[in-house]
Amino acid sequence: MPTFARRKQRLSDMKRHLRQWIRVCLILTALLVLAGCGETKTRQEINRRKAALKEHQATELKRAQDELQLTDSLLQLANVELEALQKQVDEDKAALKATPEELTLLTMTRMRRDSIRTQYEALGMKIRYIRKKQKETQDQEQ
Repeated sequence: MPTFARRKQRLSDMKRHLRQWIRVCLILTALLVLAGCGETKTRQEINRRKAALKEHQATELKRAQDELQLTDSLLQLANVELEALQKQVDEDKAALKATPEELTLLTMTRMRRDSIRTQYEALGMKIRYIRKKQKETQDQEQ
């Protein structure tokens, strides 16, 4: 009889351990499935945003390059205009014929040229920054 009771107790203990083991396995499986699904959606979102960032950077780079080209043309025109006006004002100053309007126009032309130059430099920095970020993104992918 004692042997039968021990066997019955062992069987009962084994069933209890088996139920606990099954519960643990089910919980772990459920967690892995949930974690896997979450990572997949998160990874897809990250990849989607990375692709959008690349596209946005390329678009902004192209736009900045086009604007830089236009600004460069404007800057060259402003420099030519300023040099011609400066030459005229210098001649008029030497002959003591310089008018206040002429001097004001020279100052305004210089201010416009400086404004265009500032815009040109800012666009150049923007292009360098975008290229730097694109290179960093490429280096991270590799």
